[in-house]
Amino acid sequence: MPDRSFISTIERGLKILEIFGTAARGLTLTEVADSCQMNKTAASRFLYTFCDLGYLSRDENKRYFLSPKILSIGFGYLNSSSIRSICKPHIDQLSSELNTTANLAILDDTDVIYLYRREVKRYLNYDLYDGSKLPAYCTSPGKVLLAGLKDDELKNRIARMTLEPITRKTITSKEDFWEEMVRTRNRGYAISDRELSMDLCSVAVPLIDGQEMVVASINMTTASDDVKNTFNETVVSKLLEKGRLISKLLGSRKPYPHF
Repeated sequence: MPDRSFISTIERGLKILEIFGTAARGLTLTEVADSCQMNKTAASRFLYTFCDLGYLSRDENKRYFLSPKILSIGFGYLNSSSIRSICKPHIDQLSSELNTTANLAILDDTDVIYLYRREVKRYLNYDLYDGSKLPAYCTSPGKVLLAGLKDDELKNRIARMTLEPITRKTITSKEDFWEEMVRTRNRGYAISDRELSMDLCSVAVPLIDGQEMVVASINMTTASDDVKNTFNETVVSKLLEKGRLISKLLGSRKPYPHF
């Protein structure tokens, strides 16, 4: 029996906004209706409402786009995030000390969202910024955050993933990815070695709160031709040390790291 407190209309409306959030270009009414599996009349009413509220706009070709007003919701979260405010000075310090890009990320279903990014050098051919989203399976913070889930939940999310071969190094077998989760838990940190870009390598560690849950991750990135520097013991040790410190600030009291 459906939960009477659940408002399905809001769910459908938010689904439309989520689709725009992942679209690389504007969408037509037909594309929105097809993506949301609803008829054009219903989709048109949602689009009209979001345009009237200022969250969407429509161009002369009848394509719909997210409008700048939508940023007020996302930035409101970023500005109020206690994890971000706690981590920012430590990430800045780590980035300066190692002269490399460092990030703070959280898990959003099967994706990671970057809450804070201190970029030293750009390795990707597109911009990453606070609020950017990437697939979790091919990124080091995504691997750490997925490894922090309970086994049943982790299996559920892996089952729903499409492990696309972004590069020739990307893990595309779900069995192999499960083994990668086991390795991540055993060593206490995650590695993404040219899985997102052939120019990029990354290491990530978990951030653990007072409920002893993995709630976020910090990672550092470097060029793939400098991989030995990225994965050497000194660098990994410094990243784990920072993760341990931040986890204590978040209330964790168990030996670090743990999953």
